[in-house]
Amino acid sequence: MADQLSRAHQKTINADISAIIVKVDEAIGRNSTNSYTRSALREIREELAELKAKVEELSKSASVLSPREREILLALQSGATAAAIARFFSVTEPTVKSHMAAIYRKLGVNNKTSALSEAVKRGLLSK
Repeated sequence: MADQLSRAHQKTINADISAIIVKVDEAIGRNSTNSYTRSALREIREELAELKAKVEELSKSASVLSPREREILLALQSGATAAAIARFFSVTEPTVKSHMAAIYRKLGVNNKTSALSEAVKRGLLSK
């Protein structure tokens, strides 16, 4: 449910950014005689395009982890060890470590601290 809401927000933000880009493009056309204004509007348009790309990347990264990987990431954030997570989910510790390895690979990191930091940065976890 939270993922669907997050994706819905990201789509709305993306649509808003696209609408602003269209308005900036129209303003560039209207102000074609003022080079300073055109230049400023072009810079704004480029920044909006970068922001739109970041929102799209966040949207993709939000669906990178499986539901179980997200659960394990949340447990890691709370300070639980692999053994404690294994007991909680009634799985073996190697299974938890396998999930952790998949999380690290998907987030492009190589340890728990980096995974948690990257997950927060991508909006997969709150601080």
